[in-house]
Amino acid sequence: MEQIIKLLREKENFVIASHIGPDGDAIGSCYGLAFALKKIGKKATVVLENYAPKYNLIPGREFLYRGTEALASDVFIALDCADAERMGFAKPFFDKASVTVCIDHHATNEGFADYNLIDPEASSTAEMVFGLIDAITELDKDIAIGIYAGIVTDTGGFRYSATSKSTMEIAARLMDTGIDFSEIYRELLHKHSFAATKALGLTLGSSGIAMDGRIVYACVTREMLASVGANSSEMDNVVEYLMSTKGAEVALFLYERYRHVERDDAKDAEISKDTNASKDSEDDLMKIKVSMRSRGIHVGDIAASLGGGGHRMAAGCTMVGTMDDVLKQVLDIIERELQV
Repeated sequence: MEQIIKLLREKENFVIASHIGPDGDAIGSCYGLAFALKKIGKKATVVLENYAPKYNLIPGREFLYRGTEALASDVFIALDCADAERMGFAKPFFDKASVTVCIDHHATNEGFADYNLIDPEASSTAEMVFGLIDAITELDKDIAIGIYAGIVTDTGGFRYSATSKSTMEIAARLMDTGIDFSEIYRELLHKHSFAATKALGLTLGSSGIAMDGRIVYACVTREMLASVGANSSEMDNVVEYLMSTKGAEVALFLYERYRHVERDDAKDAEISKDTNASKDSEDDLMKIKVSMRSRGIHVGDIAASLGGGGHRMAAGCTMVGTMDDVLKQVLDIIERELQV
């Protein structure tokens, strides 16, 4: 940690990025650190994919890079990213950097940067970033909103087992800056559109159980979401709802992301922009996002074996195939684990 703090103090030009499909922890950590670096006179650029509108309450969009070519930097900082390939289009920025840093709390992270700060016991990457910020500058509201948003989302509102005394003490310090912490909590964890409410009904209607209720799962297609005017970015709490089912030890939520065409990668990129692409080719498969929750078995290891990652109790991956085939493959693995 001291080496990373030294870099933050001595270097001038930073690029900060996170994983594909950024969530509250990724976004809040990136913007919070960017504001802190700006406060001490550094140049900070944030590289993130598009994210759900609810995260717009986190200040910092002025740091977003809107160009097309990868920037060189003194230091590239990867936040909340368990693997270099998970950075998506930010990977070329990583490759061009003079020095690379990774700060993450995923147990599957093997340390892919020059300097690595990995703490699987931390509640969130935001909590880890707070320690760095606290060492280089004073808190302000902009920083506090980002870090608080990251902690709130990754702890499920301070409900998950990784929430520690330190987590709560940090939250208290962030609250002392005067942020509207209750509104942040409501916006990120409880508010949703009417379309999302209808989509939840459709999704729960598709739910099922396996192993006499030890596994509960649900699947949703793009067509289902489109029929009620919703999109997958509004469905990130579904797996938590499934996990609250009595008797469930594992919950799975599967949804289609975009079309994958095995025979033509260029066409894949083109079709992925069109959510209404036709299904007239038998060669067309879907990229299926699989979110997992557990009360016992290590779903992080399962997700890692499928190309994803995460934590013991919360993890995910993206697989290519039909919804039925992906569901069967994941269920088979989880059933074997539960039978051990």
